[in-house]
Order: sequence, then structure tokens, then C-alpha cells
Amino acid sequence: MIALLILSATANAPDLHFLDLAARSGLTVPNTFGGITKKDSILESTGTGVAIFDFDNDGFNDIFIANGPPNRSQLYRNDGAGHFTEVALQAGLTRTGWAQAACAGDIDNDGRTDLFVTYYGHNSLYRNLGNGKFEDVTARAGLPVDGNRWGSGCALIDYDRDGLLDIFVANYVDLPSAVPKPGSSSNCEWKGMPVWCGPHGMPQARHALYHNNGDGTFTDVSAKAGILAPGGCYGLGAVSADFDNDGWPDIYVACDQTPSMLYRNRHDGTFEERGDAAGVAYNADGQLQAGMGIAVGDYDGNGFLDIAKTNFSGDRPSLYRNEDGSFFEDVSLPSGLGRNQLLGWGIAFLDIDEDGWPDLVLANGHVYPEIDRSTGKPTARKRSSTATSATANSPTSPTPPALPSLRAAPAEASPLAISMATAAPKL
Repeated sequence: MIALLILSATANAPDLHFLDLAARSGLTVPNTFGGITKKDSILESTGTGVAIFDFDNDGFNDIFIANGPPNRSQLYRNDGAGHFTEVALQAGLTRTGWAQAACAGDIDNDGRTDLFVTYYGHNSLYRNLGNGKFEDVTARAGLPVDGNRWGSGCALIDYDRDGLLDIFVANYVDLPSAVPKPGSSSNCEWKGMPVWCGPHGMPQARHALYHNNGDGTFTDVSAKAGILAPGGCYGLGAVSADFDNDGWPDIYVACDQTPSMLYRNRHDGTFEERGDAAGVAYNADGQLQAGMGIAVGDYDGNGFLDIAKTNFSGDRPSLYRNEDGSFFEDVSLPSGLGRNQLLGWGIAFLDIDEDGWPDLVLANGHVYPEIDRSTGKPTARKRSSTATSATANSPTSPTPPALPSLRAAPAEASPLAISMATAAPKL
């Protein structure tokens, strides 16, 4: 567990310190997902998501953490004094299983934030009753309650601008009933070591879009809206944002060893997939990547939302600069993101030094615990990365930096820090 993140002390980076307060704040339930020292299936590899929202409308943000076997998901209630109490069972969040992603939003416009959780199997929609409790309305809402889809990411999006939140789900793998054993094929090895199989060699999944009918029910419009048109993929993270500033929300999906997808909203209830044409499907060399987490923010201040994406180890994180709403440029290499090529999961734009410029925070880990106890193999180092922005231009400057650089701390430094700067800050 990372207790302290220290930003590298360079001429361009302020000295910032982060202290892990999880245990003293009451966030104590272990987050696990299958085997700890050994994993036999790809299902155990992806980890889980988090939603931070005020579920009881007391003015303090609470925390939902999706979890998997042998534990269940947690809901931590914020008491407003720096402490959290785990209340999932009392709140009606009793389901166990392979929970993956979580999205929070007011699906029925009653002023209370509801919760959607993706799972392997079928997803769950929880309606906020307003008394500290949730009700599982998945079946009543017309959402699937059977089958074995693997919902990996989600986004609540009013794609048709009717004032009601719809649901987009990214799916990962159509997991076969008989999962191949580690080491049984070339898709079940990593650097000569037997590991779980996939995703290569397994059926690709397709994403889903559910339209909010306004009466508590949803309709699957995946085919009608063009979501299925690109075919299958190995989808993981998903995000909704207006990338072309036309007032309509688009969708970006990070994919694992298949081209990542950008669904452009066509304003008529349909989407056009243009990830390749927009420059966000591959890296700058035209190579596939194992995309996972996504962050969206205007890091260079040009008025268009950019995309940052984490990838597998041995590959740099992606930073796609949005040039004009239609085309992106992969600037991860000139920005300095290739210095430390760790396996990234979560990622966020966050102004950690409060200089008005969004920085990057990356959570890193691994998927093969076997390497920690192997001989002569690389050791999994679970570290987080922090990228901080320092620039001579103020956030309101009419000439923002065209291409800020990300300067990494030495690779051997632990914990890892990345500093983003075009010049030393003026004091």
C-alpha cells in the first residue's frame, strides 16, 4: 500500500506531499479480486472501480468501492468529520459477485443520486430511495438480468438531450464457459511464464447503450444507435464528454489490444465510430495498445478536451491532444510520458498544486502476481505516478502552452513522480 507520494524536487516542480489516510478514516475493507498470489482466469485480473458521490444528500461525498470475491462491494458513508462508516448492507447493496465499474447519477430526476454497477454476469441498477437505502430495480427497469456479459466500464450520458440519463456499458470479453488453463497456449504466457489466458484467443465483446424511457424503464438501442456497427473489441474504460464542442456528448472507450473507439454523437440518436480517423485508436506509431483507464481534461488550455489513457507495462501512457474537435495528436512521447512504462490502471486530471493547470495522477499495478515469487523475472512494483503542471503562463493567459512537457523523476526513484512544465514558474 502506498502511504506517501512525494513529488520530485526539480526546478519546475513544487515539493508536494500526500499522506494515505484510508485506515484512520475508516476505509479498511480489503479490496480483492480473486486470487492474491495466483490467478487462473482473466476474470480475476481487471480489478474494480470507485464512485464518489453524496448518496444521502448531507453535503458530504461518500465512497462506493466495487469489489469481488471473496469480499463484497462497500459503501462508505462520510460523517463530515474525516471519518467513514461502511454501510453497504444497511443501504441495501447486498449483491456479491464480480463487480467492475460504478457510475453515479440521478436517473429519474428525483434529486437523489442513483448507482449503476457493472458485473460479470449482469449489471445492477440501484435506485436511491432517499432514506439512506437503495433498491435494486434492474429487472423492473427492463435491463438484462441473465446471461454472462462482462461489463467492464460504464458512463451515464444523456445522448439524445431529452433531459434523462441513459446508460452506456463497455464490455470486455465474452468469456467462454471453459476457460483455458494458464500456460496452455501462447495466449497464456507472459515472458515465458505460465499465466491466465487472454484476452487474445477469446471472443470479443460488444458494447451496449440503454435509452432512458422516462418511466423507470430502459430500452436497448445498441444496434439502432450504431454502437454495434464497429463490431467486437476488448473494451475496458469508458467516458462520456463533448470532444468537438457541438453541445452533444460523445463516448470514448479504451480497448485492450483492439483499436480504442471514439463514438461521435450525430445529433439524431445515433453515433459514428471514428477513433481511427480522429487519431485516438492507436499510438503515434500506429500500434495497438492495451488501453485501460481514461482521463479527460483540457490540459493545454486550447478549449478542447484532451484524452489521457493508461496502458500495459512496457508501453507509455497515451496523451491525445485535441487539436480542433475532430483530430487528436498523440503527444505522449514528446510530453515525457514514456520515461516510466508501468502498467497503468486508474488515471485522472487533477490540479494537485493549485496553479490552475490540470496535472496527471496515475495508479499503477500489475495483473500477474506470479512474477512476485518467480526467480529471474521482473518484480511487480505497485506504484502511483503524479504529474504536476508548472507553467510560466497563467491559466487565463491568451497564449497557453502548445505542448507542455512531462518531466519524469528518475526511474529508480520510489515512489514515482512526474512533473509537467514548459518553464519554471514565475514567483
